Amino acid sequence: MSVTVRLAAPLRAAAGGNTTLNFEVADLGQLAREIAERYPELAARVLRDGEFGRFVNVFVDGEDARFLAQTDLQGKRTIEILPAMSGGAVAPLPERARREDHEVFGSFIDETIGIVARQTRDTVSFAVGSPSREALDLVGADDLVATVIRREGAKALGYGITEGEPELRDVIASAARDRGVAADASVVLVSAGALQAIDLACRVYLRAGDVVVAESPAFANALSAFRNHGARVLEVPVDGEGLDVAEAARRIRKLGVRPRMFFVVPNFQNPTGETLSLARREALLALAASHDAVVVEDDPYGALRYRGDDVPSLAALGGAEVVSIGTFSKTFLPGLRVGWVIAHSEVIARMARAKQTMDSSTGTLAQRIVLEFHRRGGADAHIGRLRELYREKQDRARAALARELAGSGITWNDPEGGFYFWVRLPRRVSARALLDVALEEGVAFVPGDAFAIDADHRNALRFSISAPTPDRIDEGVRRLRRAFDRLA
Repeated sequence: MSVTVRLAAPLRAAAGGNTTLNFEVADLGQLAREIAERYPELAARVLRDGEFGRFVNVFVDGEDARFLAQTDLQGKRTIEILPAMSGGAVAPLPERARREDHEVFGSFIDETIGIVARQTRDTVSFAVGSPSREALDLVGADDLVATVIRREGAKALGYGITEGEPELRDVIASAARDRGVAADASVVLVSAGALQAIDLACRVYLRAGDVVVAESPAFANALSAFRNHGARVLEVPVDGEGLDVAEAARRIRKLGVRPRMFFVVPNFQNPTGETLSLARREALLALAASHDAVVVEDDPYGALRYRGDDVPSLAALGGAEVVSIGTFSKTFLPGLRVGWVIAHSEVIARMARAKQTMDSSTGTLAQRIVLEFHRRGGADAHIGRLRELYREKQDRARAALARELAGSGITWNDPEGGFYFWVRLPRRVSARALLDVALEEGVAFVPGDAFAIDADHRNALRFSISAPTPDRIDEGVRRLRRAFDRLA
């Protein structure tokens, strides 16, 4: 039975640069064996123990192979193999007269939520960058919700203004002014989390073929958003001072491109935890201005500094057009999905029109719960408690890594805040292969190559300290060392 195998872009280099491969096979098992024999480099990326691994998605004529009743390929035409971080299926291979279907990109970070949830054994998760249960309990959500419903009744459940509740926009603008950003309510839009704000920036600024300069490794969901809007992403390395702006300038010159957008997570970056230095912030703004490009700063972790001094935001420094994005998800209640974007008033107006085709307005009840919390005047004290909570976890993780991984050749950085360590494995060890074994030992993380398109981060992983308790952090790192010893 002749079938055509289509490979997503990140897999093509492992198959000699081919976009499609042809096989005479009867079922998926035979296909896996043929790939192992004919394309060993591709097999290393997509197979585990002779079968398609959990970190690729396989679609048979557009249907997820995991949900097929049988694995034979009788009457089938097209197999698609995509890294799990690439999201959903590409439709069956089109006829020549048909238009090529548009590929949609997702996030392997979000896939890990399902992977961990499906584990039947006790699992310590360093995979998801979400607030801890203790942090959520500090909020007193039940009383906040009861107060809003009791006082406002059905009004809290009706439609709202697209740009957001006026009083909440004032709260956000006031906090921005405290950080040195010239802002009032007119330049604030309340979004359904930071991710919607990123998508709105894409809708307003990007057209197919535009170039976005982004960190590497980078926030995977943002990379997918850029690609889903047809942008080309220029990946630039991150080091101990954040995005290497000089290297960005060199790559721009070498490629002869004109960037439309620069995207950075300036404070305690996702996934590395690194912070963009003041000198590089100024250099980035100058570089963006020279190309008449917009700078999008996504700052979900800036309030969570445990050591050192705050660095002025890009929006406060000026020198280029800056879109500033934030969220209440890391410091309040992530399930409410309330974030914001601060930009020029005409940009906010365009974003509001785009948002009206998405959800009309961010949830009214969610906004009023956030607002009630701020009305009570405890927001600053709450952030202080969060810093103490996460500082203890970061200290515990730092000590556990040093104790348990001694002599392994594994290294990691030392962020001054946020949720993440960036852990580097010896070059012979793949983080995806390690994760397979780690899940058997009852510990999870996100492999480094989930945070890139073409850049090579296969020997690194994101280690998040936010969710486990300090004791669970100790246990999780012990399990990680056992997994490493088994693999190495």
